[in-house]
Amino acid sequence: MRFIDSFLKLFSPQSIEVYNVFTPTKAAELNYIARPNLEKQINQELCTPGKQILLFGHSGSGKTTIIRSLLNNAGQDSIRTHCEKATTYEQILMNAFDSLDKYIQSEKSISKSNKINSDFVAEFKLFKAGIKEETASVESGKYVRLLPPQLTPQKLAHFLGEGGFNWIIEDFHKVEDVEKKRIADILKIFSDNANEYQKVKVICIGACDSANDLVRLEPDLKGRVAEIKVNLLSEKLIREIVINGCKLLNIEMEDCLIEKLVYYSARLGSSVHQMCLNICLGNNITCRQKKKRKVYDKSFNYAVEGFIKSNEGTLTTIYDSAVRNALGWYILKTFSRNCHDKLQFREIKKIVNKSQQSFTDEEIKHKLDELSSPEYGVIYFNPITENYTLSSPFWKAFLRMQFAIEDAERNKANKDKANKNLKLIDQNDRDASVESLMLELLQRFKEKERLSN
Repeated sequence: MRFIDSFLKLFSPQSIEVYNVFTPTKAAELNYIARPNLEKQINQELCTPGKQILLFGHSGSGKTTIIRSLLNNAGQDSIRTHCEKATTYEQILMNAFDSLDKYIQSEKSISKSNKINSDFVAEFKLFKAGIKEETASVESGKYVRLLPPQLTPQKLAHFLGEGGFNWIIEDFHKVEDVEKKRIADILKIFSDNANEYQKVKVICIGACDSANDLVRLEPDLKGRVAEIKVNLLSEKLIREIVINGCKLLNIEMEDCLIEKLVYYSARLGSSVHQMCLNICLGNNITCRQKKKRKVYDKSFNYAVEGFIKSNEGTLTTIYDSAVRNALGWYILKTFSRNCHDKLQFREIKKIVNKSQQSFTDEEIKHKLDELSSPEYGVIYFNPITENYTLSSPFWKAFLRMQFAIEDAERNKANKDKANKNLKLIDQNDRDASVESLMLELLQRFKEKERLSN
């Protein structure tokens, strides 16, 4: 809080934009919330020569934010490589080389703390000049750059070491196993260069428990990498994000609104940032307010509307895919109707087989794994407690609404006049208003889509 007070003395109100306070799609800087224990653990590994780092955890838990904050505070430069499913080892190396090239070409970067000396720049440019850029056609019909024989992980380690750069590889879990094995080889090579370049690190960032993938594919990595799990933020930290952001923008949210934000964030920093951004924009708050402004509980509707607009297609597509067989439907129904937030496998098995079903342990486990995968992201599995939960309260609201619609359609088909009107389940609970608004918005968007066609 003292940092915020000092910051506000230096900058005029108009200089603080809402997009720099609530940042759902980029690492938080101005509204960064410290996590002392985790920061201490990561800093210890950053200071250990030769130790590479694997950060893993739920998407939106703050992995990228915390590592970038620590590197910035330490005055360490870094380049970033983002992975997709089709990303290859060759593309990873080329991307790193290109990122380094762009960094070196920046006059601001070259002069920064005199870190990049002229001899290094000259060596890099000479190496670049010796690389002949070639392309090749791939099965998709696209042309891709070929990896020059001279550009090896060893050479990249040399350039990064001489320049004092760390290398962040994001979403490494998305690539195929054969490419993961080669990423593991990169980590070994950088670890072997520790005597010459002690501070340079490769920091791989991935989804839950993905660190095991690299160690499994390359056993020699044991002892060379630090596997650090970034847990979901606590409710206290989520609340701090909201309150600190409000102070930066000179607004005050009602307590009940803050509690809704905490609950619906599902302890994900990215989610609470997105909801707060939607609420601010819905209230035409684009920068710090000259006079303190009150934001009321009803503004949560802007958060729901933003969620639906951003996820309308995704929600229905994932739902339709998840329930393409009966087991998926029964599992989602179990989570939407059960009063407990956390369920263990034996409880799920008992409930899905309650209606004279006979799904096997293997079938249920396979479906839970599918629904927990990054492709679906409906369910979150905690390997420590072995509990399954819905990944977001928004999913719970959507599923309850979806099943209510299905119930109404069945009643209508059966000509059940006593239940001819749609009524959401447990209408008086805390999710009821969100479910009703979701229903209204989805119906409105579908009607707009129908008219446009």
